Amino acid sequence: MSEKFEFKGIWWLPDKPEEQISGTLRFVAAEGAVLELIGSFKDLQDMNKILEPEIILGISSNGKNITLYKCFETNSTISIPGFLTSSFYVHVVFVGVHFQKAEEIKFKNLSIHYLHLDEWANISGFDIKYLMEEKEVIIKYKLPEPFQANIDDELKILINFRPAGPKHSIFQNEATIKQTTEIKVETPEAKPFKDYRKIMYQIQNFLTLGITEPVYPLAIYGITEENREVINDKTFYPPVEIFYELRDIPLSPKILYPPDMLFTFGDISGRFDSFLRNWFEKVDLLEPIYDLYFGTLYNPRMYSEQKFLSLVQAIESFHQRIHGGEYMSVEEYKPVYDALVNAIPDWVSSDLKYRLKEYLKYGREFSLRKRMKDIIYIYQANIDRFIGNKNAFIEKVVDTRNYQTHHDEDLKERAAGGEELDRLTQKLKVLLEVCLLTELGFSSEEIKGLFSRNSRYQYESIY
Repeated sequence: MSEKFEFKGIWWLPDKPEEQISGTLRFVAAEGAVLELIGSFKDLQDMNKILEPEIILGISSNGKNITLYKCFETNSTISIPGFLTSSFYVHVVFVGVHFQKAEEIKFKNLSIHYLHLDEWANISGFDIKYLMEEKEVIIKYKLPEPFQANIDDELKILINFRPAGPKHSIFQNEATIKQTTEIKVETPEAKPFKDYRKIMYQIQNFLTLGITEPVYPLAIYGITEENREVINDKTFYPPVEIFYELRDIPLSPKILYPPDMLFTFGDISGRFDSFLRNWFEKVDLLEPIYDLYFGTLYNPRMYSEQKFLSLVQAIESFHQRIHGGEYMSVEEYKPVYDALVNAIPDWVSSDLKYRLKEYLKYGREFSLRKRMKDIIYIYQANIDRFIGNKNAFIEKVVDTRNYQTHHDEDLKERAAGGEELDRLTQKLKVLLEVCLLTELGFSSEEIKGLFSRNSRYQYESIY
């Protein structure tokens, strides 16, 4: 999916297969797919109408069946003299299959090759021996066994391996074998592609936490009943390639090594099943925290202030969801709330009275300062070396959050800015990562070891 392509072919709407139009489909990962037609799916009297076909079907000049899903017309022109042209933006491209209806877009399983997955897994089927005296090199390759995680009765996730090559030639001057690591997602019954995308997103987040760099799907292959073929009484399911826009995917990804990562497959190989199951079981509970944390990683152009506020909010939310944090229950607080509201003088303006009521609604919950103290106390064994003076750190976080939220000039001098804000934000990131690693299943000693060996957390900018 990281590579661009172009298909020339003929295209039509599923309910009008006889009206076929020539055109070109172009795809670039960072921009998505665009179909340019020499003609139009609409009549001249409907030229002002914008088409949004759910499905467009096509056959490429090299014989590939193609389904374009969720399309909308971006341009339609007619020239005199000349001819009609039109173009469509396409959300998802399925190469190798024709889906007549959106309800048919279901898959038995999906295989995904993610950016940096090969390095994270670091599993090789190669055995290379150099015999210098015999002037011989022996290269053996054996496909590694897959690693399986049973999330529940409805979902199975595997680390799988796909070999390619070597090619044989009359003139043989080289032999190449390439191994690609993939994540394979299997379900007992075919599921809609939109359901698989949710699963893919959670796997992507899991890998991103370990790798601590944005992870993107580079290649996606699916198996569907719509592609079922029977040849000589044997059933085959030719894989379907899937493409969609990945706006921020790097054109030249950096090279990563295990010491650059927070944790690798090697750290959890014996517990892969339980770790991944744990991740999925806590999605509903921790998804708001995931979104805030991963949002800071996937948005490199995010302002420092936004990144800081996102991480503060994530830590607040984590504490509330995992450790609670209420002075009293809703039922216990109601008479207190009513008494406080009734104590507001009648002469107070309606706008101020409304603001006070909204503020008092949350009076039963811990403040940010209280939550920060609690969370630092709980995880202090792993964060002491990063945080330094705990009280000073907490006050700096609270003052900076309050200033960034309310822009109170009295707090401006006490709030962090510039490089100090960057260091404060990095410390918050480490604190949140410690929280997430704990929930994932790592022990305190293991977490200490993960940070100690990682070169990224030795930079002076943290301190």
